Amino acid sequence: MPSSRKSKKKSMWNIEGIIFVIIALYILFSVFSYSRRETLRFYEVREGSLVREKQYTGLILREEKTYTAKDSGYVHFSVSEGRRVSKGGELYFIDETGNLEKYLQEHPELLGEFTEQQVEDIRLRLQDFSRSFQNNQFTGLYNLQGSLQSTLFFNAEEGENRLQKILSQLGIKYSIVNAEEAGIISYTLDGYEDFQKDKLNYNLFQNAQSTVSYIQNGVRVEAGNPLYKIISSSQWKLLFPLAEGDVKKMENVSTVSIHFPVNAMDLQGNFSVFRGEDGKMYGEIQLDDYLDYFLDSRFVSFSMQEKEQSGLKIPVSAVVNKDFYIVPKEFMKQGPDKSSGFYRQKADGSREFLSADIYMLDEQYCYLKIETNPSDTDIQGGNILVKESGNASFVVGPRKALEGVYDINRGYAIFHPIQIIEKNEDYLIVESHSKNGVSVYDHIVLQGDMVTDGQIIYQ
Repeated sequence: MPSSRKSKKKSMWNIEGIIFVIIALYILFSVFSYSRRETLRFYEVREGSLVREKQYTGLILREEKTYTAKDSGYVHFSVSEGRRVSKGGELYFIDETGNLEKYLQEHPELLGEFTEQQVEDIRLRLQDFSRSFQNNQFTGLYNLQGSLQSTLFFNAEEGENRLQKILSQLGIKYSIVNAEEAGIISYTLDGYEDFQKDKLNYNLFQNAQSTVSYIQNGVRVEAGNPLYKIISSSQWKLLFPLAEGDVKKMENVSTVSIHFPVNAMDLQGNFSVFRGEDGKMYGEIQLDDYLDYFLDSRFVSFSMQEKEQSGLKIPVSAVVNKDFYIVPKEFMKQGPDKSSGFYRQKADGSREFLSADIYMLDEQYCYLKIETNPSDTDIQGGNILVKESGNASFVVGPRKALEGVYDINRGYAIFHPIQIIEKNEDYLIVESHSKNGVSVYDHIVLQGDMVTDGQIIYQ
């Protein structure tokens, strides 16, 4: 009798132990599965907009005139690159012998001390240079060097007067040349200074480069050779080739917004279209500001904002493709209950009307969902659709993919087709009132390929 009780207790303990082990294994498996499962994230649909941009290369034209050296000798500019000079204002010195630069090197005390304004001017020049410098364009480096040399050459009026007096006593011969007109001074020459837009042709943009020469302080120049240019107006033009499609889209455009990636600058200008020497169509943008930022540029890359599109903004990662049956629109009819659907031919040759959930319509087709477990009242592959009268028929089978997203508002994934009106690398703008489409504040799966249609979603 005692041994019987002992056996019974041992048997009960074995059952309890087995149940405990099963529960423990289940918990461990659940924890392990959850830790390995990818996190499903959602995105709340909001209204937004995208700006479409197109890249161009343009030719810069200015009101500029090239001037030649008055005499032969070693040139020293007293006006920095990009600075304004008044008509008759002192512009540069010509040292016929070369002794001026040598004497300045031997007697740096003649240059005097920097003023606070001059130190600040040098600091700003270095900042501007660091923002716009590119490894493949060295003209800017020469411009900076010449600009600083001009700033350092005569850094105080007192030093300049004292220098002229001493040089006169030493018999060092030099001549001072004044500006013939007012404007912005530039020592960058590329041969396009006299170019006119009616000479424009597409070959100029094949290489989109110009041969640049830069006159530096202290070099010897010959009389009659190009030395500098003066830009007499702050207005400038940007000319660029247009594709046939661009001309049609922009025929009624008068103002455009453009972006220069080199210096991250955005400008607005008046836009017009003209015909070049080669008969092709070109765009012209008239600009009024920031000419000094492009003094050493002739060909420049920029983008132009073509159009801003508004609608529902969704991430590209949420978009997936889903197959649907396609049926020609002419087979779609309205049934007795005013619902849309199709006439299906029965085995005995008679016709029956079936209502259908048409996901989307385009110019040619109706898009019908492919049911995993279709019922007798669902249109499915192999069905013969006919018109209400006549002999025309269509066998259901051809498929076409629609782009769409999965919303999880109801706790399971529901596919919604979308109609894209604009996109970039990260986002899409879709129509907000399309049939079966998404709506504002819908929660959609951020990574669309992580779910399938009808999948239960635990948030």
